[in-house]
Amino acid sequence: MSSTARRSNPVAALWDRLPAVSPRVFRVLTLISLVFLGLIVVTGGAVRLTGSGLGCPTWPQCGDGSWTPHSQYALHGAVEFGNRMVSILMGMFMLVTPLAALRLADRRQRRDLVWLSLGLWAGFVGQAVLGGITVLTDLHPATVAAHFLLSMLLLVDGVVLYRRARQGAGPVTVSVRRELLWLARVLVVAAAGVLVLGTVVTGTGPHSGDDEKAKRFGFDIVNVAQVHADGAMLVTGLAVAMVFAVRIAKASREARRWADVLVVTIVAQAAVGFTQYFLGIPAGLVALHVAGATLMWIAALRLWLALPDRPALAPPASAETSTEQEPASARPALPAAPVVTGV
Repeated sequence: MSSTARRSNPVAALWDRLPAVSPRVFRVLTLISLVFLGLIVVTGGAVRLTGSGLGCPTWPQCGDGSWTPHSQYALHGAVEFGNRMVSILMGMFMLVTPLAALRLADRRQRRDLVWLSLGLWAGFVGQAVLGGITVLTDLHPATVAAHFLLSMLLLVDGVVLYRRARQGAGPVTVSVRRELLWLARVLVVAAAGVLVLGTVVTGTGPHSGDDEKAKRFGFDIVNVAQVHADGAMLVTGLAVAMVFAVRIAKASREARRWADVLVVTIVAQAAVGFTQYFLGIPAGLVALHVAGATLMWIAALRLWLALPDRPALAPPASAETSTEQEPASARPALPAAPVVTGV
């Protein structure tokens, strides 16, 4: 679009007046988005564990004709309404992030940041629609599970965006053996399978989100819990193998660090999981287990992303390098240095 056409277009003119976004500001936005993606999982778990899934019986309003919880909904309405407020704040950052990506100076070379940011916004819209469907279906366990799993997919987008914003543009190279990279991929797939099995256990267990209306899957809790535990053991074995493999293959320090973090989170998850099972699945331990599953998923993704090599992020141009250098012909000639002969 020519400059004259852009001036005649008020939207384009307003867009041109927006300030450019520095890479540092954009990296902060990706961090905030990632924090909100994890926080929404925790607050969503609190809604279910306190039985507040239908604390606001309508959506998007919280009751007939009201956007805030009525007094008769008491604690349940406040918990559900609080979760919706966190979702709104998250949506604001999800909208700002792609706009900031479009205002980066190197946005033409960093289309990956633009598309990943747009993916966050699209995922948030999908979460809002799915949240409404979950309320309208009286917390059917399938829609509740889909709500949680979509959050895990959004975490994939958020973690990749956070990582890419701290890297430069350019092709991907792999300095480690392909077998190690495939082991990391299998680990991520196995961890995703454990998350899916966890939603089946949740949809079968006692914490439905509402004791009066919510339905259950109808599976035997002992059997589904055993299958979930078997999957967790598989992930544990793969994670321990990764701890040794990244050291034998002399992978980067970042990969070794995230392999250690992953094993620690998995061991902690196993301890919490078995404890909550033998104590009758108390709500407090279930909340801790949900938070641990989120951390485990992030650690698995960071380990996978630490193996391929990408170009380093270019340092910001300084004032000296940004100014146009004077041509050599225009510079004053310096006196020639004296030539010294002999010893």
